[in-house]
Amino acid sequence: MSTSKQDSPIQISRRRLFGLTTVGAGLGYGGYRLLSRSGGFRINTVERPTPAVDPVAFRLVVDGAVERPLTLTLDQLQSLPSVKQVSDFHCVEGWGVDNVRWEGVRFQTIAEMVGVQPDAGFVTFYSEGDVYKDSFARGQALLPDVLVAYSMWERPLEQKHGYPLRLVMPRMYGYKGPKWLNRIEFVKVRETGYWERRGWAIDAWIK
Repeated sequence: MSTSKQDSPIQISRRRLFGLTTVGAGLGYGGYRLLSRSGGFRINTVERPTPAVDPVAFRLVVDGAVERPLTLTLDQLQSLPSVKQVSDFHCVEGWGVDNVRWEGVRFQTIAEMVGVQPDAGFVTFYSEGDVYKDSFARGQALLPDVLVAYSMWERPLEQKHGYPLRLVMPRMYGYKGPKWLNRIEFVKVRETGYWERRGWAIDAWIK
């Protein structure tokens, strides 16, 4: 049964939320912030200020251990073959949003365009604010439902949801999906992401 974007997510206890906030605040730049709720989502960010991206000046850089590095404008990215996908969003805090409707470009498509070198076993995704990043094993990033998304619920992403691009990785918790995505780097050695440096699981599979 489908649910609308106004549906309330699973609630996290105040005690647990306080613990997460306190721990995050003491763990380096930005810490953890609970900003607001939007369409069933709690809007979390460690970027300060929240990136506001000029769509004309925006560029997505795809580089690293690849044969054909790319720099794409937003228009160029949106002209690539696109897919629509419905998937649930799960936050490690204990809440989720069902049946989120995304649209974007499969990460597989981008990987094929750049020609990944055989020894590039990992992929790092960077956020516009230069604070947040996260990493996947190459095989994880190439799962068929991993999406570089520019639309949610048939509308361009809102700024607080990561405009103009965010990574969607439905099989892992939400902290594995950087918002305000502006660079994808194929690497030989795995990077450690923002929350993983603070003790969170590097492979955040939803169980």
